[in-house]
Amino acid sequence: MHTKDIAVKQAKAERGKLTGTPFGCSCGDGVIDGRKVIAILRSANYQDTLGVGCGTEEQAERSITHLRPRSREGPPAR
Repeated sequence: MHTKDIAVKQAKAERGKLTGTPFGCSCGDGVIDGRKVIAILRSANYQDTLGVGCGTEEQAERSITHLRPRSREGPPAR
């Protein structure tokens, strides 16, 4: 599974357009709710790799730092 985030300003500017934006910002710094994404994956019993799409190594490290603790949280409330 591949995930990435997009900055609020960039999301507003590109909303509804097919831009082919290769990457946005570090996961957790944009508009995507990483906790919700992981909860959805968990509820679907997804247990494979979660990759991050970033422009720099620093963004990748920040994304992993943001997502890793969320991937260890308990199952979503029903």
